[in-house]
Amino acid sequence: MLIFSQDSTISLAFKKNRPYKNNPYFYQPDLSYQILQQFKLVQLANSGDPLAQHELGLRLLTGDGIVADTVTAVYWIKKAASQKLTAAMHNYGVMLINGWGTEWNPFTAYEYFLSAAEAGMSQAQYVVGILYTDNLIVRRDWNKSYYWIKKSVDGGYEPAKEVLIELSSKVSNEFKDSVAQNKFSYLSSKDFKDEEISNNIQPSVGLVFIDFNSELDTIRGFNDDVLLNDLIRINNKSINDSLKASKDSTFFKNLSISDLNILSKIAEGGSPEALTILGRLYQTGNSTGINLLLAAEYYIRATILDSPRSAYLLWKLIRENEFYRILNDGINTNNPTAQFVWYGLHKLGYDNRLTEPDAINLLKKSAEQNHLPAIIELGYNYYSGKYITQDKNKGIQLWNYAKDFGSIEANVRLAVSKVFDLNKSDDLSEEIKILQEADLKGSLLAQFALGYCYENGIGFRKSIPEAVKYYREAAQRGNQFAYQQLKRLYDNLRPAVERFKVE
Repeated sequence: MLIFSQDSTISLAFKKNRPYKNNPYFYQPDLSYQILQQFKLVQLANSGDPLAQHELGLRLLTGDGIVADTVTAVYWIKKAASQKLTAAMHNYGVMLINGWGTEWNPFTAYEYFLSAAEAGMSQAQYVVGILYTDNLIVRRDWNKSYYWIKKSVDGGYEPAKEVLIELSSKVSNEFKDSVAQNKFSYLSSKDFKDEEISNNIQPSVGLVFIDFNSELDTIRGFNDDVLLNDLIRINNKSINDSLKASKDSTFFKNLSISDLNILSKIAEGGSPEALTILGRLYQTGNSTGINLLLAAEYYIRATILDSPRSAYLLWKLIRENEFYRILNDGINTNNPTAQFVWYGLHKLGYDNRLTEPDAINLLKKSAEQNHLPAIIELGYNYYSGKYITQDKNKGIQLWNYAKDFGSIEANVRLAVSKVFDLNKSDDLSEEIKILQEADLKGSLLAQFALGYCYENGIGFRKSIPEAVKYYREAAQRGNQFAYQQLKRLYDNLRPAVERFKVE
């Protein structure tokens, strides 16, 4: 639960955007300062002691023994950071990149993270390494990313270890050797305050790297653990708590009927990760039995949501010897799944044997048999004017029809359509509630839509930091449109200096 303050600031980053008490993102370097009486702490902070300034800022931030005041907290942490106190530089960077108590500014945040990283703080080294991967603040540079993540690992920071493994395939062995032999350095000489640095800190600022070329790594080597990790990385408590199967290499083989039902519900809500896992289960037969048409359908639905894993798995699946025989048999028997699959292969560019009208005709035949994925997709085509003359009312009618059959995704699409076609007089409280509930259940579309709502002040007080959070989470799951919106927000603030040019 977020802590709320009684101060009078009107900052958009304030109150409902305050970090949790005992927030693991913030680093507290010296326990002796934490036990000082408040008056003594203020006295030392006013005298210019950076450790006291930092500690006072953290107390004000979290409301630890003192009335919380985010703006004053930022003031004191920034004061300590200006004296090059390493932990304060890192923490001020955290506040800037999240827009906590200050205006959102990822570029200034980067400068503070870099300074803390150069001072040897492994948590900040991890953050800088991540920031070199997403092409948002600085130009993507896998070598620099590897360098900083390796420094973080060498400093004992546990979360960096998994990232280092992922980065290893992106840099040459020669470069790795040069880093290991200390022949490569980005450090600049600066004067930093000495302090004890602890490694018992949780992952910094919630960042993971965004890479839309991950399917290339998939081709080099792929295992089912990757798909499970994608689902876990959504970091959705309701999902992780609901699935009872062990979250390890046995997951795919030991799913109960209850787990399969839960996974199906998550997938039907619009989670590309769950859709991909179901596709994999039906392809391999683990826990479900083999059904290549259903496998292809799940992969197609996930790929439409920009899942790079499913795009690769679908490409592999349709090259299996029996696939097209099974697909043709399905078409000849008027199987709605087969009809949807062949339409999907055409839409995604995997099969060009159909003309566009023939593909749409197959989709309509599938929808006429009340096949929900086909009804939802046909609704999208009418609503957007894709392949068919645009008719938004027809699209909404189809989504309402699917909703009446219990489709969660159709209900989300109806809510999103209301958000994007907003009239000023509309009350969207019900739609916002639908999106929030769907987001909690793993819907990528709802997650993106909530970012749009925060950016434009629809249903919420306008908050660019919250919009960035939702867009980033959606982009990290593979959604390229979310990444484009995220980059647009960064570009709106981008300083006109060489180090921040990304393209």
